[in-house]
Amino acid sequence: MGDEWKIDIKIPDIGMMVTLMTTAICSVIMAAAEIAYTMMWITSSYERHGKDFFLDLLNAQALTWTAQYILVAGSLLLLSSMFFLLGSSFSLYELARLAKNMEKKVHVLIVFGFYVAGLVLLFMALISAIILRYL
Repeated sequence: MGDEWKIDIKIPDIGMMVTLMTTAICSVIMAAAEIAYTMMWITSSYERHGKDFFLDLLNAQALTWTAQYILVAGSLLLLSSMFFLLGSSFSLYELARLAKNMEKKVHVLIVFGFYVAGLVLLFMALISAIILRYL
């Protein structure tokens, strides 16, 4: 008698879908901003120092401050953007899996692991830029 009003609704976990989509969007925005910022560094350094700047980047014995800055902080930023892009790709993959089958387990720790690794590398890039600039 008590089960006649029971309704079985088959909807996916809306909270998890919002979390995965937000993580994917934030990761893509941060990765695109980091790539654009690194390319802006390289372009402005080229404009300032001329074509000898690229030779300075290749010559490991006589790196100027700008070349060290580009190599260290730029490499960390590009590595960070790769982690953000991997995290967004995996987040979208998990979102598609969750939308197809609601019973599947979502690997949120991997998604947030990529996101946190990207943030740690971003923090290291900023700290290395400050260290290279003022020491």
